Amino acid sequence: MKKWKTSHIILLLISITAILYYQFLTMRYGSLTFINLFLYGGCLLLLVICLLHYFQITITEVIGKRWMRICQSILLVSAILFTAVEGSIIYNGYHETDSKGDTILVLGAGLIGGDRLSLCLLYRLQRAYEEYIQNPDTMIVVSGGRGVDETISEATAMKQWLIKQGVDEAHILVENQSRNTSENFRFSKKVMKEHGIDSDEISLITNRFHMKRAAYLAERNGFYVHPKPAEDLEYAQPCYYTREFFGLMRAYLLHY
Repeated sequence: MKKWKTSHIILLLISITAILYYQFLTMRYGSLTFINLFLYGGCLLLLVICLLHYFQITITEVIGKRWMRICQSILLVSAILFTAVEGSIIYNGYHETDSKGDTILVLGAGLIGGDRLSLCLLYRLQRAYEEYIQNPDTMIVVSGGRGVDETISEATAMKQWLIKQGVDEAHILVENQSRNTSENFRFSKKVMKEHGIDSDEISLITNRFHMKRAAYLAERNGFYVHPKPAEDLEYAQPCYYTREFFGLMRAYLLHY
């Protein structure tokens, strides 16, 4: 019987955990952006470990000691960078000011079945409604275009929900052309100007995991942000915060 090496066992447990996490999220929330990473990554790692175990070889034997040291250095630097960025994302997601903007700006998120609010988007709207109740004279900008698998724009679905809660339709401005976070702000600014809103101070509403990137892109588009984070999906936080690392790196490099 072939003996399992400790390193193989650890990696095997990681791969199985990733696959089970994917299955759990799928059963609980349905389709979520980025969850396929856990499935494909877990399956690939599982295959590699099974091959290493079957042939009773180590990774060092496969790539050599020199390349092993290089890979270890890259992994160490990557781990430090990932930890630092994630710490910043988490901090900004839980950092909230008491001050309020002159306008409430709510960022869209994907719809389920083409026209139904996802939980992430529902949490954002609930937070927006709370802010509106505190100051019913505030204008709300709902921002989000229509995806390829959506029958209506995210902004339209958001407006419909707010009206059902009793928000005056005259207090809701719709931006329904944006396809990414940067366009959310660029197009929202245009809509606000068209309706005579000159103040760039906004109460920005998005989920905690998204607040760091959203605030950065908002400021790049000329807004002064008062962050008002909405809750995350409790069990999907590892998925969303992992995804957001790459989203934030993209925002810094490509500005969208």
